[in-house]
Amino acid sequence: MRIPRFYIDRPLELGLDLALPNEIHRHAIQVLRLKKEEVLILFNGEGGEYLAKLTLAEKRKSKAKIVSFDATNRESPLQITLALAILKGDKMDFALQKAVEMGVQSIYPLYTQRSVIRYGIDRMGKKLAHWEGIIKAACEQSGRTSIPLLYGPTLLHYWLTIPYSGLQIAMLPEQHSSISALDAPKNNKVSLIVGPEGGFTDEEVHLLLDSSVKGIRFGPRILRAETATIAGIALCQQQWGDLDKDVP
Repeated sequence: MRIPRFYIDRPLELGLDLALPNEIHRHAIQVLRLKKEEVLILFNGEGGEYLAKLTLAEKRKSKAKIVSFDATNRESPLQITLALAILKGDKMDFALQKAVEMGVQSIYPLYTQRSVIRYGIDRMGKKLAHWEGIIKAACEQSGRTSIPLLYGPTLLHYWLTIPYSGLQIAMLPEQHSSISALDAPKNNKVSLIVGPEGGFTDEEVHLLLDSSVKGIRFGPRILRAETATIAGIALCQQQWGDLDKDVP
């Protein structure tokens, strides 16, 4: 049976006996029905993970003692930034979840001319908290030990002014170049830009290309934005990351 993993936002060290936060308690004790003396894995995003044994497992509270540390590193050597136009509802959740599983290190939600979602300040705060939960859960599931950075929503034209030292790629169906024609990023940094459901406008395409963004085509078919996110990251990882590396 796979040992359940949980992200916890606090310092961790060997020998620490800690009360499990409510969210972890509910999942570990009430959902998974773990018992005293059973083990779980805790990580705080600072590298590595900790094996902990339950010292208390009651209906309303639980405790675990950290018994060992594993310095494992499952992060990709390719530092991928995802700049993704905000998608509707579950599509955005799905894209973020899979992007984290595929190894992205930072995420910028973008407002584009064809974005159909525009959040007010109050709702945006709730939405960011929701996306953070999606990201952390994806890290728990996928075995990652670092939490990708999630930035606040940014207009595309403003995002393009942010200094960036890596390779920038936009998925543009009207382009003819493929990812294999691109030179490898010299500093292992690449940003992948994915448009909204209706695609980028002609004005935005010109803006991207004029900003030294490399436009590439991913086959003859038009992909949904959430599909393009997964396909783009997978190809970047295959081309320059760790998908083609032998597993030790």
